[in-house]
Amino acid sequence: MNPGERMNPGDLVRVIDENGYTNSDERKIHVWHEFMGKFGMIVAMARRLYVPAARVMVMGEIAEFDLDELEKMNEAG
Repeated sequence: MNPGERMNPGDLVRVIDENGYTNSDERKIHVWHEFMGKFGMIVAMARRLYVPAARVMVMGEIAEFDLDELEKMNEAG
């Protein structure tokens, strides 16, 4: 599945940077935080200014990410 594709609450996602890298990649990572490469579930859709975003429950916390920082792993049924 492609980063930034249509996402909805309940979808399982992995946190990546805007170039599709995770912290396990050997390439330079542009966005770094403790959630890189972790899996979570979208709990709500959001907007950061005019950028589409999602609120994601990851590692027991709710964090907000731009959609291009998420890779959909599985759709909500």
